[in-house]
Amino acid sequence: MLIGESNCSVSNISIQYSEVDVDKEQPLHHHAPEQCYYIIEGEGMMTVGNENCKVQKGDAIYIPANAIHGIKNTGSSLLKYLTSNSPSFGSDYENKLWPNE
Repeated sequence: MLIGESNCSVSNISIQYSEVDVDKEQPLHHHAPEQCYYIIEGEGMMTVGNENCKVQKGDAIYIPANAIHGIKNTGSSLLKYLTSNSPSFGSDYENKLWPNE
């Protein structure tokens, strides 16, 4: 978590940095905040709702509120991306996703 309720007084937006190892994936999930992903490095397969799309460095993806989504690393190197959510994830949700941070 780069910016969120757990580390500053923010409620309208949160920003996270994430990594996915080769052949690993972020499981499909959904949440109330709408979200954007920005691919920093690597390539993968992004699922949003019923759509699957290849993504790579420089791509930005919009995810509507409550849409099922996830990403799989389909490349040969670490997949790195930023996510931004609005409104921010609450502290309880942050602790569930990042329990040791």
